[in-house]
Amino acid sequence: MIGTIDAIILALLVTLALMLWAVSTFIDHAATQRDIVDAAGSQPRRPIRGLATRFDASLRRSRRGSRLQASLAGAGLSWSVLGFVARVMTSTAVAVAIAYPLFGRIASIVIAVAVPLAFSRWLEHRRLKRIEEFIAQLPELARLLANAAAAGLSVRRGLEMASREMAEPAATELATVVGQLAVGRELEQALRNLAARLPSRELTVLMQTIVIQARSGGALVTALSAIATTLDDRKELRREVRTVVMGSIFGGYAVLGIAVASVLLLNVLAPGVLDQMASMLLGQIALVVAGGFFALGFWMMKVFTKVDV
Repeated sequence: MIGTIDAIILALLVTLALMLWAVSTFIDHAATQRDIVDAAGSQPRRPIRGLATRFDASLRRSRRGSRLQASLAGAGLSWSVLGFVARVMTSTAVAVAIAYPLFGRIASIVIAVAVPLAFSRWLEHRRLKRIEEFIAQLPELARLLANAAAAGLSVRRGLEMASREMAEPAATELATVVGQLAVGRELEQALRNLAARLPSRELTVLMQTIVIQARSGGALVTALSAIATTLDDRKELRREVRTVVMGSIFGGYAVLGIAVASVLLLNVLAPGVLDQMASMLLGQIALVVAGGFFALGFWMMKVFTKVDV
């Protein structure tokens, strides 16, 4: 049974979750409006003010905040940094509110730690998947730019044509580059911003080729055609490597998931058993050792299945 104090705590968690969700929606809207104003280089009639937006701007200027903002942009999300943090806190509060009456205090603490880690892994997975999709489109992009150069079009016109003809995510990313060029950004800076959102060796090589040819001139059509052939070869190599390691990655996550589910199921069959274990020295040692093995297994799986091609 849930006591009065526990019920009050759960109600506070639910209220906090709803408040954070509303705040994250407001912050994202304000941040989007601010980005539009900054890109246009003008000032709004009503300045975007507020403690939350100023705090979000300060987070963006920090090292971790800028990295998180790049990850959000690379994942194709329009969330602000503070909006992402608010969503993580909201999900954590909801998860703890649901888990506490079912699994007890210890499991709730574990879930409170696991939810932010799960968000981080989800964001990284979404970003890497989008990068892979964009890399797979680079040969087509190189050919389109080569055809545009052969027709006498500038690099900017070639990027505009590619943004209209290519599928996602290349269409959105190239439209962003074209928009930055339209408001006066240099070609090199716009392409560097693209490489920061979707970092990859293939994109870096293509970007450097375009920038060098745009600066000094040369056989741009020949260079882009050669790069397109090379990118096709690397695309096939990456596909083969991904196919080989996919089974190991899936098996590792399955083992970890089964182990965590077994611990939670044990607490469901014998309610309060984890809290009882945490109150005993032997149980505390067992929980620490088990948590260490979970962390070690996750780290080993991440290290040994990472292949840099």
